[in-house]
Amino acid sequence: MGYLLTIAGHDPVHGAGVTADLAAWAAMGLDGASVVTALTVQNSSGLRRVEPVSAMLVRDALQAVLLDGEPMAIKVGMTGSAAVLREVTDFVATRRCPVVVDPVLAASNGQAAHGGDAAAFLAALRGLLRHADVVTPNLPEALVLLDDAPVTLPALRALCRGAVVLKGGHGGGSRSVDWVADGQRTARLSSPRWPEPAHGTGCVFSAALAGMLARGWDVFDAAAEAKVRVTAGIARARRQGPGRPHTHAAAQADATHLPTLHWAVEGATAEPPSAAAFAPMAGPMGFYPVVPDAAWVERLLGWGVRTVQLRVKAGTLGDEALRAEIDRAVAAGRAVPGAQVIVNDHWRLAIAAGAFGVHLGQEDLETADLGALRHAGLRLGVSSHTPSEMARAHAVAPSYVAIGPVYPTTLKAMRYEPVGLTQLAEWTRRYQPAYPVVAIGGIDLARAPGVWACGVDSVAVVSAVTQAADPEAVVRAFLAQRHPDAGPLLSGESLSAER
Repeated sequence: MGYLLTIAGHDPVHGAGVTADLAAWAAMGLDGASVVTALTVQNSSGLRRVEPVSAMLVRDALQAVLLDGEPMAIKVGMTGSAAVLREVTDFVATRRCPVVVDPVLAASNGQAAHGGDAAAFLAALRGLLRHADVVTPNLPEALVLLDDAPVTLPALRALCRGAVVLKGGHGGGSRSVDWVADGQRTARLSSPRWPEPAHGTGCVFSAALAGMLARGWDVFDAAAEAKVRVTAGIARARRQGPGRPHTHAAAQADATHLPTLHWAVEGATAEPPSAAAFAPMAGPMGFYPVVPDAAWVERLLGWGVRTVQLRVKAGTLGDEALRAEIDRAVAAGRAVPGAQVIVNDHWRLAIAAGAFGVHLGQEDLETADLGALRHAGLRLGVSSHTPSEMARAHAVAPSYVAIGPVYPTTLKAMRYEPVGLTQLAEWTRRYQPAYPVVAIGGIDLARAPGVWACGVDSVAVVSAVTQAADPEAVVRAFLAQRHPDAGPLLSGESLSAER
């Protein structure tokens, strides 16, 4: 992968600007280059003065960077002057990579982030925005960009060629709400508002977003990733001086930093009700086979497995046959102490059968009656493949979450790239300890130890069991594998309770 380019001002205390952008990219494992547009006089107490770099120097610096190749993405922050803005606009207009513009107009203390005539600067900024794939204003910036007209997502999107992320750090209430819209979908990203604000949040957010776009993620996944990184950065801000702390660009996120995501209608402002948490799993999940019929469920329970999913593909059985399969699988689970039999997708039939739990994909979250599932006492598992799906899963407070596909799988067409072990480990840390994490997708006996080493709570398999020449031997081998942190097997302890 090539490099990312930040075009922004320089902060001498490294809380914002190009150094914050480069730190955010380094934390994401990305290489960055920078062109400084303005020098500043500031410290932890705030911005005091902005000295724009000459437009000719900016032009020459941008052309020099190009000699090392085209950037994979560009993030534009503070530009300092209308003249510099025009040079930056000419530069990005001929690039084909994603362009993210963070329209920095003023510092938190009210000091203008540019010199010269304000009207000329704003006109030049609007010219730059026409070449932006994503624009990331906060509420005060959005008001200025729209000439104090009502702030709406369509109006902001009309300023650029792509999507908008309206950041909610300047809003009120106990939660910080960002709105993400690309003209087809709108999402509400919400996270707890931390009591003390931090310097550089906008820079880290837009840099992380640009880094995700460079990797091929869409704006919703990019915004979700940026949100969790900034929330962690605020929670673990770096203190340097008596003023505001600096957003920690490399802070490690965990479950307390996860945002919630709700798909919304543009213009909607009501806060979605907080989801009541689903009941927790009854015990450790451990080895978790996913099988196509009740006979397999019965067989696996007899071999010592205690967490099983019945996944009957839609349309393969008639209504009565499907109901009979679910009833039979649920009855088999009830007959075995400690068994956790999960039904995939068919939530109405699962409620009717009195199932232990249901597993739903992301698309099912928008149509299933989650309240009915909670009221019936069923556990809920949710699949997640991307940062935005992690935030959507967190919004419904399930009993467990699944991450995958870890490896390529041929069982069904997937629109997601394999997660891989490095990302699996990072995402597992983000979910825990709030949720047990199930890894799924392309896992076999040889790969399972590496998956366990990522810290997951459960390993789910499909073909590794159902297509095995000797399924019972394979199952017993999986059950014998132990989580690296598990202690010795106690006398009489069920193998299925192992992690």
